[in-house]
Amino acid sequence: MLADARGRLGLLLLQRGAREEGSLALFQALKLKANPQYSKALAGIFLEGGLHALALHHFQQALPLLAADAGVQAGVALSHLGLGQRDRARDAFNEALRLDPANLTARLGLAGLYQEERSYDLAAAQLQQAVAADPANRDLHLRLARVMDLMGKPELADREYLLAGVERALAPGDHLKRAAAFEAAGEPVRAAAEYEIALLQQPDTPGLRAKLGDARLAAGQDSEAVAAYEEAVRRKEGSSRIHYNLGTLYERKGDLDQATRSFAQAIRMDRGNSDARRRLAEIYSLRGEFDAAIAEYQELVARHGDNPLSYYKLARLYERQRGYNSATSAYIRAIELDADNVEAHRGIALLYLRRKMPDQAERHFREVLRLDAANTEARNALISLYVQKKRYDETTELLKQDAALKPESADSQYRLGVMYAFRGNQEGALTQFGQALKLKPDHARSLNALGKLHLKRGDRAKAREYFAAARKADPDLLEPVELLAKLDATPKKQVATKKKNLSKKKYAAKKKADSRKKAASKRKNAGKKSGSKKKAASR
Repeated sequence: MLADARGRLGLLLLQRGAREEGSLALFQALKLKANPQYSKALAGIFLEGGLHALALHHFQQALPLLAADAGVQAGVALSHLGLGQRDRARDAFNEALRLDPANLTARLGLAGLYQEERSYDLAAAQLQQAVAADPANRDLHLRLARVMDLMGKPELADREYLLAGVERALAPGDHLKRAAAFEAAGEPVRAAAEYEIALLQQPDTPGLRAKLGDARLAAGQDSEAVAAYEEAVRRKEGSSRIHYNLGTLYERKGDLDQATRSFAQAIRMDRGNSDARRRLAEIYSLRGEFDAAIAEYQELVARHGDNPLSYYKLARLYERQRGYNSATSAYIRAIELDADNVEAHRGIALLYLRRKMPDQAERHFREVLRLDAANTEARNALISLYVQKKRYDETTELLKQDAALKPESADSQYRLGVMYAFRGNQEGALTQFGQALKLKPDHARSLNALGKLHLKRGDRAKAREYFAAARKADPDLLEPVELLAKLDATPKKQVATKKKNLSKKKYAAKKKADSRKKAASKRKNAGKKSGSKKKAASR
């Protein structure tokens, strides 16, 4: 039930445009229960963000039950394409079209693949079918016009450019002006078309390929942007910005080797390109090349010492290298620059715990809770610290906050109940355990805790009932099994005690009887001796 509630919330948030919150809700739902619709939605978010490996994973999770969904097949294809797996992408695009011949994503995907392979006739065939389905779509006419140009069919290209709203008869300068106007209006697709026409008219104009690459990048046409930028580099028109953009595009595609080379070249051309250095450091970190990553961040903080994020990232890297003193110093500097940096406070608190410095850790965990009252990790860490120090008032207060923040969590209610029971507040404990069972009737630890409370109160029958329920709810929980065994063994002890007591009474009675017999015998023997003495005297 909770999984479906979170999943539905995630889908609703996506519809409202809250993508980050929606993706979190969907991720939480999928942790609780597999659902192909939630996997499909989450995959779409990752695909849009250029995280192709994650997108492919979630599309594949959805496939067994959504194999006939053309949208899922197209998503799989785009994910493979982003990872450079062209043959797999082609197969998935074709499967999407088999399921739905009108699927535009698949048509354009195949057209792009064919165009990159210079199979222009096949690319044109795909685009012509797309145009036939949507003749008013200017972008489709523009794509087809490009292919016609590449095929050496200028008349057909002119017709398509006209339908796309592009006037090829204008002078190159006019095309550049129109391109700038389209960019200012937020229409990068049309801007790219104008740059292309200007480039066809004057192919040696310097800087034009960079502008074309920028427009295509803004339009989300990554492959075309790469082609424009690479052509600019080949013509010795490269710049630090172009190499940085190329690095970003290659990183988005998953080609980290090429991304690394592009970012490094961007830095060689401009030592102050902090964005390129930061991306390069991130790739080194991802690959486990920590020394190289540290070197990049050290250069960043040397050049831009006022950026708390750089110090935080540097601290994390030092920590992974076990350079705890350096890590602590970097965390402290990050916090000095940004006192409300939750992650820096959290990072240094955990580091202080590792270094067995609980007082310093407590101070920063407190800061985390000040900035993020719902931070479970910080609250749990503080609870653990306070329990170790026997600061039970503060522990109870934190557990109350946790129970209030998570009223739907049976575990949170249970933990507060345990603290109440420990401190002798039986009524409070009964209330909390009962609340946990309202939320989750088979919450084994709450059932077991109620059994112990009733046993302490002397209600053995009620205790046995709760222990039996706890054992049924979680057969692996050992304590209720042991307590039930002790309860069942108690009557046998009582019987043994009664027998023992009875034996003692019999022994005492026998001993008393023996004493009486012995006394009587002594009296009899004494009488006999007295009679003998009298007879002797008379003689």
